Amino acid sequence: MYGTRTSLLALALLGLLLASCASRTPLAGLEPDPKAGVDAASGLPRRATHRTSGVVLRLVPSAGTAAAFYLAESELTVGSWRRFAKLSGYLSDAERGVPDDRFTVGAFSAVPSGNREWSELARWDRIFPLLGTEELRDELPALYLSAADAEAYAAHFGLRLPTAAEWERAARAGSTTRFPWGDDPAMACRHANLQDRAGARRFPEFNVPLPCDDGFALVAPVASLEPNAWGFFDLIGNVEEWCVANARAAEPYALTGGSWVSDADGAAVDHRASLSRNARRDFIGFRPALSIGE
Repeated sequence: MYGTRTSLLALALLGLLLASCASRTPLAGLEPDPKAGVDAASGLPRRATHRTSGVVLRLVPSAGTAAAFYLAESELTVGSWRRFAKLSGYLSDAERGVPDDRFTVGAFSAVPSGNREWSELARWDRIFPLLGTEELRDELPALYLSAADAEAYAAHFGLRLPTAAEWERAARAGSTTRFPWGDDPAMACRHANLQDRAGARRFPEFNVPLPCDDGFALVAPVASLEPNAWGFFDLIGNVEEWCVANARAAEPYALTGGSWVSDADGAAVDHRASLSRNARRDFIGFRPALSIGE
């Protein structure tokens, strides 16, 4: 009898230990999408919802020595940022007036010519104030967020920003061409919201618009266009995305993917731009990532 009780106690303790370990594993916080299936090589779900943040993630498979990880399927939306701000009480750099060059409250935002000026009204919940015609919608990408804002969001939910190399791996989705869809920029409008004929009709000072029309003069609701081969939306176009370039560099962040104001060169998969950590613009957003096995 004593031996039986001891064995049962040992099994109970083992169960508690395994449950405790599982609760500290990133995958324990995911709700897999059964329709997307699992990756044959790793057995990991290809698509899952991050429970605490509500962000939908897709698997970026391992490649050589580069580990697999999860990346948000689309850019972070206004709705997701609104939920975070309500939960945490966080105020963005634009709201708090954290200096961006010589400016404080607000952000750089488009004017009718297509150029940008500083506006003290511009922030994530007041988009394009100098145009005066744009409606805020929850499915739009969240704008006017700095790298510091992006890091704050990620840290709150146990997520992180992707590195620029990780972002490029996801964007290429196994391709080796200039763009994920090939080398022809004229094909962009099926996949990416860039500086095209729709934008040129709205903003006469756009230079050399792409020879196609995606129907969006400004930012588009996320996932409005076709995904890449791995199911990611808008890795090229819509908004440039904050990534970690080099944590030890003077400017450790890179902007990737181009945006609704980018030409073909800015939309190339290997293109990188750089701004300071507290910079905010109407063409910058981000998407969070999740490490596996940490």
